[in-house]
Amino acid sequence: MNDPVSNKYVSRVPHLSWFMAFKAVADKQSFTLASRELHLTQPAISQQVSKLESLLKTKLFFRSSRKVVMTEDGERLYEKINMPFNALLNIVDEFNENSNSYNLNIETEPVFSRLFISKYLIEFLNKHNYVLVRQVLTTHHLDFLPETELAIKWGEGSWDGFDAQFLLGLNYVPVCSPQYAKEHNLVTTSDLSKAVLIHERDTTDWQYWHKHHPVQGIDIKKGHVAGESDAVMSMAMAGLGVALCGYELVKEHLERNDLILPFPELHVRHHKAYYILTRKNTVLSKEAIGFINFLTKISLSFDTDTNCWEETTDVR
Repeated sequence: MNDPVSNKYVSRVPHLSWFMAFKAVADKQSFTLASRELHLTQPAISQQVSKLESLLKTKLFFRSSRKVVMTEDGERLYEKINMPFNALLNIVDEFNENSNSYNLNIETEPVFSRLFISKYLIEFLNKHNYVLVRQVLTTHHLDFLPETELAIKWGEGSWDGFDAQFLLGLNYVPVCSPQYAKEHNLVTTSDLSKAVLIHERDTTDWQYWHKHHPVQGIDIKKGHVAGESDAVMSMAMAGLGVALCGYELVKEHLERNDLILPFPELHVRHHKAYYILTRKNTVLSKEAIGFINFLTKISLSFDTDTNCWEETTDVR
């Protein structure tokens, strides 16, 4: 026999997926980005949010072609569900503590992973030998999958829906192979006008450098282009031209003399930097907090090492 009271109660209980869709849209301020995070189609996300709005009898978002903004009721709902969601994550963490391992999911960029994480990860794992690190590598965009706890990304320090903690800045300087410098007689700064430039993705970095070092005769708009830092370094080592790279990223190649600094005085501190990103209003696991402290310690040592890098680098 059907219980009318029970049926009424069940009809008022929303699916958890509706709240997940709402929270993802609120965090990303975009239905498209929310659909990527939850691995659903955009219409499916819209439908789930609409069902939640219908149940609550209120509008949760102001929708426009440019941005999605929460209404007053949307903000009120977000405040009420954010802590329960974090509590659910804490329950997962408690179960993980009783297991033999913990999966720490991070996102970073290939060059940072190779030079910093992979190189020094053993130090972290020696103190946290039950942690298994899972890396997602992305370049020039942020995925931040649902299971991701933190990301290390290159940018200007502002990402919607994320807290950003400064990690490491870079000193950009022209580099090339010893053979290229010799063949093109790169002796004075004016000789750069004879060189082929190598760009990462576009001409933005060289334009920024040129504002600080307005060398005459350089055509910033011309040159080879590669979409990732490691590829740019490889092209420079192959003798294809002069690349503008972060000193901290090419230090190992300079030490092996695969690359040189033809003009070490022409360096500039880049206005972008590496930042640690975490979701706003999210409680991190102790493993994620430990990993952030580990990254911070590494970055401080690199900043100290590069204070006098001009004097300590053999450029020829």
